[in-house]
Amino acid sequence: MMKKSNFLGIVAVIVIAISVSLFAWASMVNLLWTNTSPRAQNPAPTTVVPEYQKKDTQVLSRPLSARALRVPILMYHHVGPLPEHADQLREDLTVSEENFEQQVKWLYENGYTTVNLEQVYQSSEGRFVLPKKPVVFTFDDGYSDVFTYAVPILQKYGYAGSFAIITQYVGTADYATWSEISKAKSGGMEIVSHTQNHFDGSNGKFTPDYIYDNLSGSRKDLSDHLGESSRILIYPYGHYTGLYIDEARKAGFEMALTVRFGKYVDPENIFEVPRIRVHGHQNFEKFKENIEK
Repeated sequence: MMKKSNFLGIVAVIVIAISVSLFAWASMVNLLWTNTSPRAQNPAPTTVVPEYQKKDTQVLSRPLSARALRVPILMYHHVGPLPEHADQLREDLTVSEENFEQQVKWLYENGYTTVNLEQVYQSSEGRFVLPKKPVVFTFDDGYSDVFTYAVPILQKYGYAGSFAIITQYVGTADYATWSEISKAKSGGMEIVSHTQNHFDGSNGKFTPDYIYDNLSGSRKDLSDHLGESSRILIYPYGHYTGLYIDEARKAGFEMALTVRFGKYVDPENIFEVPRIRVHGHQNFEKFKENIEK
């Protein structure tokens, strides 16, 4: 019995010794592989954030100040019939001619008066008195259908709208021509900037020089073709950063609009003006609720 016990003890010691040896060997192999592997010799490069991009992380939205003005600013893209095989996005961006007139008529019959964005800005500066129930119609991108369908309806009710133009897209497929834009302007419509090429101002690849040149270029394009520039900017995609706002100010803009939902224009936050998006298949009751509540 004693001999068997001693034998088992010896076996246990041998097993432990072998386990320790195997662990040490595995650790050595892993260390050698780690130090000689391509990943160890060429570690992933550290991303360096350019100085001009560091403002992009700041929080821009702030609570409303006591000077905030209640001004519903409606946001449209397309007005008119849907094209054949329209996808879900196009359907959402397109308000039919019939629905648009229903909305305009309701606003007219309920005592709303249109003002343009320049007047809103002047009011924020205390240089223009808003009507009792102001409303602003904005149309992003400069599509031809809004000049064909929306402008005549607005004019029918004595209303005006503000049209944000991507200046380098003018005259291309689906976009209005300078002639159409000029005619609308002569008919009382306001023309504002939507940049030269709809670039995303929150994308870090765009340098301050690029942003400034594009924004100032859009103002020059409007001036060259229409005889008058604009100091109102509507952000493509609603995207912007602290850097973008700085460059917009340098380029001569005084106010800018987002796609955030809201009905108040705050003079203390004039480069983050909210709007009310009007969807293609939006319930009419929801349209009225968004404006009145």
